[in-house]
Amino acid sequence: MKYLAVLLSSMMLVACGGGGGSVSSDASSSSAAASSGVSPASVYLSQYEGVWRQDCVAHMRLTRTNTATGSDTFSVTTKQEYFDNADCTGALVATGGFGQPDETVRFTATLTDATVQLTPSETIVAAVDPATSVLAVAPFTFTGSGVVSTSSALGTTFARIEYANGDFVVAQGLALTGQTTKGALMIRNGELLALVPIGTSTTSFQVNRRYIR
Repeated sequence: MKYLAVLLSSMMLVACGGGGGSVSSDASSSSAAASSGVSPASVYLSQYEGVWRQDCVAHMRLTRTNTATGSDTFSVTTKQEYFDNADCTGALVATGGFGQPDETVRFTATLTDATVQLTPSETIVAAVDPATSVLAVAPFTFTGSGVVSTSSALGTTFARIEYANGDFVVAQGLALTGQTTKGALMIRNGELLALVPIGTSTTSFQVNRRYIR
């Protein structure tokens, strides 16, 4: 049997690309645009709406859905999906998430000359879009035919998820507690890069998570 602990990061800023400058939201126009089915996002942010995903890791794939709620604001919903096969094919046996959008993200002016540490040995200067993220208040839950037991302790939910071949995973997800975080986003070579500040810097960042379409 296999054991794997999967911990969901609490830092998941919404997607955005380099360039564009500062933007501001207009509540009335955003509401009208949303009701008509037209994205309220500014032109350069709207291309980052939709579903992004990480590579499959041992049956599990993390996805995020970015939805514009204003010209410079997005809501973000993430989920873990567990599949029968290790390459994330076959039946979907479990899903982990918060049952609501995880966070609200507001972008500020584009930073055109940020320092970005892509890997421990590769650093570049690039345009990034800084943002502030306000997390929801919600427990993490698991559902699906493969979930055979769950428990919670100190804000962490644990679930034993079993696959058709008899293997299993003990997955875990952290509750959201409403904290505010800061970071930045950029697109590079088709990847969405979620960035976190290095120390207390407002101009230097490192990659926290990578996503693809």
